[in-house]
Amino acid sequence: MKTLGKYINHAAISKVGALELGPKGLVEGSQAGGHKSPFHGFSVEFAGHREYMPGDEIKHIDWVVYYKRDRLMIKQYEAETNLVCQIFLDASESMKFGSGKITKLDYAAYLAITLTYLVTGARDSVGLGVFDEKIIDFIPPSNNLTSTYKLSKILEDLKPTKKTQLADPLLDFANRIGRRQIVVLISDFFTDPNDLRRGLARLRYDNHEIVVFQVMDEYELEFPMEGRIKFKGLEGYPELKLSPKSLRKAYLERVQKHNYALREICEANNAEYVLANTSHPIEQVLFEYLTSRLTHLVR
Repeated sequence: MKTLGKYINHAAISKVGALELGPKGLVEGSQAGGHKSPFHGFSVEFAGHREYMPGDEIKHIDWVVYYKRDRLMIKQYEAETNLVCQIFLDASESMKFGSGKITKLDYAAYLAITLTYLVTGARDSVGLGVFDEKIIDFIPPSNNLTSTYKLSKILEDLKPTKKTQLADPLLDFANRIGRRQIVVLISDFFTDPNDLRRGLARLRYDNHEIVVFQVMDEYELEFPMEGRIKFKGLEGYPELKLSPKSLRKAYLERVQKHNYALREICEANNAEYVLANTSHPIEQVLFEYLTSRLTHLVR
């Protein structure tokens, strides 16, 4: 029996399998489905009228309106469509870090593939972009469950060696995808926050719904080390021997300031922000996020 690959987390799927990543607004898809489309067609739910134009099919004329008002009006309906979810995942060298059994990259991959499983399970489509200094892999959207195998294999084979570069890859990604989709951005965001600002502004301009997962290790968030530690440099930084206690306060202040800037940028661009601590179970993070999203949808 074929397995779903390394990054299918069965505990997460079991816990959040009844939930879905539904759109908060209108979406554009490639086929009929279960979400409201911004386009008006002639199927599903009545939406209103418009004036008859030469060339319109007469079967869509509302004759009741014609007899009452002596005006030719066309019935319009809200079409429904499948949503498209695009996942953009950071595979830079800093994502290799992990203080425990799991690296940030592994955690990000579990998030991505579990979301892929949920999206395709709802007969919606999901695509994947992987980046470091540039886009290193791009898989067009598919609603076939076998795409989960393919995406998992791609992430299993990643060998991060380069720096994080966000602005240009994100703009390139925006040029490759359509409009009014759900874009899920997964990264540790060890880069200039203004790079995120530029990228989100472009996605917002294209009317995408944006979800940002910032994946960070517990040691990065709490800096609990004691004694004299050798820090291995990533993304071009040198190796350093330091006493964490002497710089813990300044470090934590810097991290909090950086993360606050990221949250402000997300808020300004109407993007959801989720801080994912790799010491927390995947299923907990996803369940809390998806249930909070569901609460928003039913209001």
